[in-house]
Amino acid sequence: MKLIGQPIKHKTFGHGIVTAFTGGIMTICFQDSEKKFIYPDAFKNFLVLKDQRIQQSIQKQIEAQEAAILQKNELEQAERDRRQKLLNYKVAANSHAVFNISPEQARQVCQTYTVSTGNYISGCSKGQLRIAERMKPNSACLLTVRANGETEAERKIIGAFMVEEDFFGEDVQDGMIQGHPQYRLLVPDGPPMLFWETMNQKAPPRWGNAAFKYCSGDSVNQILFKLLERFDASAQKELAIDFYQYFCKKNSLRPLIPLEDHSEIL
Repeated sequence: MKLIGQPIKHKTFGHGIVTAFTGGIMTICFQDSEKKFIYPDAFKNFLVLKDQRIQQSIQKQIEAQEAAILQKNELEQAERDRRQKLLNYKVAANSHAVFNISPEQARQVCQTYTVSTGNYISGCSKGQLRIAERMKPNSACLLTVRANGETEAERKIIGAFMVEEDFFGEDVQDGMIQGHPQYRLLVPDGPPMLFWETMNQKAPPRWGNAAFKYCSGDSVNQILFKLLERFDASAQKELAIDFYQYFCKKNSLRPLIPLEDHSEIL
């Protein structure tokens, strides 16, 4: 774009000629004076080129610049809102979830630590994606599976993960919950860890058709405590301990075992 030598008009100084343009500063020679202007800002309210083609090109630059500034401001505001939300959220009862994983999905879920909240199965929202509005940055997800032909009492826990540190279920509109990149566990090989036994269920166990059920922090605390006992003295045990410490800290819960000295449980 060639600006030097272009005729131009200023709202106050009248007609002039562009005599220099360098480093974002444009020099214009008017009849009685020479003035410098910031490019392209001065074209927003004061300057108009005689060449309409170049004028339109500059106008597009200004619009793109303003759109970029607006987007930047919106992102900065969203980040401020996110930080404020994290500061203000409070740990609520039953903010954890137990997921029903089909045998066909179990392998993929255990590799990706990603689960679906499924759809509402009744009410005015029937068929729509279920929003896990109770789940917050403190929430844990338990993964359970019941093989084809097994009774509900035989439902097994196969893994667990924490949600990401800035997770809010109400904001997840695609129904997919991604696990924390660090705090995730699979139940080690050995006797199955039956879900309903860990819940001390007195009534006959029932699940229904929901993809997940909410449960309390105290229940998850008990389950993770029992899960720790299944790990041998290994790096995996250390990861399990770190997971448990993180869970208790995020939920302001007292660990059921002293974790300051890992040797007591290794």
